[in-house]
Amino acid sequence: MLAELLGRLAGRITWPPPDTDRNRFLFRLTFPLAALAAVYVLTFALVSNGWLPYLVAVILLVVTGVSGIGLLLMRAHRQEVARAEAAELARVEGRSPATP
Repeated sequence: MLAELLGRLAGRITWPPPDTDRNRFLFRLTFPLAALAAVYVLTFALVSNGWLPYLVAVILLVVTGVSGIGLLLMRAHRQEVARAEAAELARVEGRSPATP
């Protein structure tokens, strides 16, 4: 059953995430919310000294890291595409591309 589910998801899950408006919105929403939740739960874990809050805080920190990395990868892809389009436009117009 798990192998079948993973087989169906194999074509849908991509990393880095595609740079779409929806993904940018979701990642920009997830990053600060997960960071705030991680700080809150970690504070609670330090006060209560329970193992479950520590576990939840670590999971939230991982989610924060993954969403931050996803945002950086999407931004890098967006900048790469913009540079390629500028170079192509410069080539078509017959001038040398501007270097930043």
